[in-house]
Amino acid sequence: MTISRNCQNAPVMDYNTPEMETPAKLPGHEPAVGFTRKLLPLAAFFMAFTTVMTVLIVYMDNTAMRHYQFRVNMSQDYDLLGVSQDDPQLVMYIREVHLSPAIELHHKPLESKDEISQDTAYVLKLLKNKQNGLFVEAGAYNDGKTSKTEWLEEKFNWKGLLIQPDPRHYFNLRRHNRKRSQAIHACLSPTPYPKEVTLHQESEGVKINSIHSSLLDDSDWFNTRVKCFPLFSLLLAMNITNIDYFSLETGGTELQVLETIPFERVNIEIIGVHLTTNDTEKGTIRKFLATKQYKFMQSFKTSYIFMMNHVKI
Repeated sequence: MTISRNCQNAPVMDYNTPEMETPAKLPGHEPAVGFTRKLLPLAAFFMAFTTVMTVLIVYMDNTAMRHYQFRVNMSQDYDLLGVSQDDPQLVMYIREVHLSPAIELHHKPLESKDEISQDTAYVLKLLKNKQNGLFVEAGAYNDGKTSKTEWLEEKFNWKGLLIQPDPRHYFNLRRHNRKRSQAIHACLSPTPYPKEVTLHQESEGVKINSIHSSLLDDSDWFNTRVKCFPLFSLLLAMNITNIDYFSLETGGTELQVLETIPFERVNIEIIGVHLTTNDTEKGTIRKFLATKQYKFMQSFKTSYIFMMNHVKI
C-alpha cells in the first residue's frame, strides 16, 4: 500500500500535550456582571432608606397637622346655639348626668373654717335668720377651703346647688360633705344657651376662652374642658324657681350671667356678686340689677349685696 507523501509529512498529534490554556485575567478588568452584582445590595439599601424617610416625613407632617387641628379645636368655645335654656332634653340631661350629691363618702371630710363671713352674716340678717332656705353658689370653694353658704347649711338647715368648674376644687368641694346639697362640675354660661369651653388655670383662678387672649401661643393652652350651662337650666333641673340667696363668682362674666336670667320666671331674693373689676363694671351691674327691681344694700370687700325691692315704684 502506498502512503501519500503529504500524509507522511503531516505532523503527528501528541495526545499527551495539554490543550491550550485560557489567557489569564488582567488585574482591574473584572467582568461587568460581577460589578453590577456588588452594586445591587447598596442600591437596595438606599432605596429602602429613601422609602422609609419619605414615609416618616409624610407621617410627621400629618401628625403635626392633626396636632395643630387638635389644639385649635380644644382651644375654641363651642356654642350650642340651637338649644334653649329651658329645653326639656337639656334639663333632663343636666339632671341625669351632671348633678350629683355634694358629698364624698370614701374620704375623711375636710375641715372647714368654723366661722361665718361678714357678707353671709349680713344676708342672714336681711332674711331674719331664715331656716331651711335655698341657695345657689357659683364658685363654691374657689380656694379649696371656704364657701359662702356652708354656714347656712350647717347651722340653719339650708340646701341648694354648689357650682364649681375647676376639677381640683370640685373634688375638694365634695370632700366637705355638704350632705343637704347638690354639686355640679360646670360653669355658668355667659349666654342663654349651653357652651363648652377651655378653662385656663391661673394664680387667681380660672378663665374661659372668651376672656383669655393668645390661645395658641399660651404655653399652658390645654387645661380643662368643661361644659357651661345657663343658671335657669340648672334651676329647672333641680325643680326650683324660688331662691333665697344667689352667690355669684365667675371670674369676670358676672354681668353676662345675670343677663341670661329670665327674672320674670324666677324669684331670687338676694344676689351677692363677687366683683374685682373696675368701677365702670360695678356701676353697670348696679344699673342692670336696678332695672330688675334690685336695690344695692352693702358691700364687703369684693362682695356686693343686692336685695329684691318688693315695693313697686
